[in-house]
Amino acid sequence: MRVFQPYDDVDLIVEAVEHHGFAAIEGTKSSAVPCCNKVLMALTNVPHISAVVSYQNVRQSGYFYLVVDTEVFALDDRELKRHVDDLDQIQSRQWDDH
Repeated sequence: MRVFQPYDDVDLIVEAVEHHGFAAIEGTKSSAVPCCNKVLMALTNVPHISAVVSYQNVRQSGYFYLVVDTEVFALDDRELKRHVDDLDQIQSRQWDDH
């Protein structure tokens, strides 16, 4: 699992939602939200997924936009929050390594 960028392939983000129950997208509202909306549109063809766009503040990166399958996670689910926080830590370590 990784944090996606708005320019990443939508199919890869869709696969993450299908596999993990969510995907985190880094970027500003003007770049990340249109990407999230493309993912939502792609997921409308997947019958077992009920996806929504959400947002989470994180310590290192500031915030991530999320596409969450509400069949897997409630938006206030502590496990979801922990997964997103873990991704934030991984993301910040990758930036530190450069």
